[in-house]
Amino acid sequence: MVRTKTNGSGIDRLSDLPEHLSCRILSHLSTKDSVRTSVLSKHWRNLWLHVPALDLDTIDFPNNLVFKEFIDRFVEFDKELDLKRFELFYDVNHDHSFDEFLWMLDDVVKRRVGRVTVVNNVYVVDETLVTMPLSLYSCATLVNLTLSFVAMNKPQAELVSLPCVKTIYLDAVKFDGDDYILDTLISSCSVLEDLTVIAHPEDYAQVVCVRSRSLKSFTLESQSQYQDPNVVIDCPRLEYMSIRGYQPASIVVHSIGPYAKVNIDVMFEVDYEDPPAITMIRSFLIAISKAREMTISTRTLELIDGYHLMVNELPKFSNLSRLNAFLDKSFWERLPGFLGCCINLKSFVLELDGPSEIEEIEVSPLLQDALSARGFVQLKTPVSVTRTSSERKLAAYFVKKSG
Repeated sequence: MVRTKTNGSGIDRLSDLPEHLSCRILSHLSTKDSVRTSVLSKHWRNLWLHVPALDLDTIDFPNNLVFKEFIDRFVEFDKELDLKRFELFYDVNHDHSFDEFLWMLDDVVKRRVGRVTVVNNVYVVDETLVTMPLSLYSCATLVNLTLSFVAMNKPQAELVSLPCVKTIYLDAVKFDGDDYILDTLISSCSVLEDLTVIAHPEDYAQVVCVRSRSLKSFTLESQSQYQDPNVVIDCPRLEYMSIRGYQPASIVVHSIGPYAKVNIDVMFEVDYEDPPAITMIRSFLIAISKAREMTISTRTLELIDGYHLMVNELPKFSNLSRLNAFLDKSFWERLPGFLGCCINLKSFVLELDGPSEIEEIEVSPLLQDALSARGFVQLKTPVSVTRTSSERKLAAYFVKKSG
């Protein structure tokens, strides 16, 4: 909260600041606190209406009518003011009107907004989702888009243009099973660099298609307990790729950056004896084998090991210099085959978790060969867990090798 101060002569120095500096101060406050400054003095009375930012939460308004009137007053006060930031935490159960919500967001977009955040506060997954206006697809000034638990309608392709968008974060955004919407959204962002998609657990899309010549970072996560949509990735400049908690029938990676960092936690819902499935898995492993740094989970190691058992070979991970593995203890013995393919590995961090069902851990000759040339090897276990005798033996072996 801004408080005006006077010096010994009774002069209010803060109120003497130029308007643009006062607005810059208010832009670092929530709109709620910014409005409160209007009671400080005549100088501050309408200053909040000149601040190029709106940070709102509908729980601060008694009903939807008051909320709408507040937005209307701000939007109509200075139509020449570009809105740099709009953040809305919205309660769809709080006197919601679909039409008025669309009109309100449409007015905001037309104010040449630079950053949009809309978080729909839902208490259960199947509650009503608010819908984004189609004008959002053609906002020429938008740079950053963050949406959570909202729905997006299908736009007309010729009307989609987001030339300035660099960051998109989509958390449980529902596309109503239409693969075209996300594909169109991504392809319309010619300078997109950072994309995060946390899939809605009840969306019925068939494929998540990410094609971008500019994308540098891509994160995909799932909240579903069932099979996830298939994935297609074609991003030749991608520097970081994270796919976590995902269970599709296929992931096709046409291109990523030659020395990318990847975080893979996947399990394919396929028959490992089916030739097309074997071909798909081989292509996926070849694509990620180009990575410079990799993090894998138990499920990823199970995938790699299952493929290895079926075809008795793995691609060489020649670029891989750093590997992080977060594994259940019972999967330790599946590591040697994969490590044997990491021929230039310089750093290997293994974190074990889960109940141990094995009395002793034998370091196989293959693993000994894989570790012998490593520059750094580290074993981690949760702080609250006491290491078993076999883990202590394993840790001692790692220390010896890393020394």
